[in-house]
Amino acid sequence: MAQLDEFKGPEADALPDTATLPAELAALYLCISPAQLADLRKPKRPEGRGGNGPPVIKPVEGGAAGSKDPVLYTLGTLREFAKAHPAPSAFDTALNSGLLGWVSAKLPFFAEREPRIKRGKRVLIGGAWDRADPLREKRFVALAKGRIRFTSLTCAEAAASLWADVASHAAFAEKGLALLKGETLAIEASLAATGQLAAAGPRD
Repeated sequence: MAQLDEFKGPEADALPDTATLPAELAALYLCISPAQLADLRKPKRPEGRGGNGPPVIKPVEGGAAGSKDPVLYTLGTLREFAKAHPAPSAFDTALNSGLLGWVSAKLPFFAEREPRIKRGKRVLIGGAWDRADPLREKRFVALAKGRIRFTSLTCAEAAASLWADVASHAAFAEKGLALLKGETLAIEASLAATGQLAAAGPRD
């Protein structure tokens, strides 16, 4: 089966189904955390149900598979699993949590491999959580070839980072600015209500 480091040839928009991904990248592809994917690998989950994650491959050289053998997934099985288990993106979940989710939930982002300036901030390319992103498969090709990397950041950290293009940065930051505006309006409304309460005087 094709390994990630074998894709050194011509440009392609997507990796083949036969490509294999390590657990960390498999979790990224499925838009879940490595811990969630590890939980799906358990033969019996804590609540008593068997694990129902995608099939895994444990390459073995000259012996039986052990618990420390690397776990690999074929991209084809990951694609099938993703189609069978649609779910809101982690970004949507973070936004629905309001400002708390914006500043605390860690999300994966595609990023340029090296800073453009010495000791510069990371340069982000886009979110890696959106399965519907038309550029996502192409970016996974770039990730597989080592041309880009991914990093985990909160939305607040990402908004304060540098981005490869202004339009993507602006579209992302707009959502955070809207959350901040909503919080600001709520605080201002509470201050106004407190002023009205104080003006009315103490209740008898």
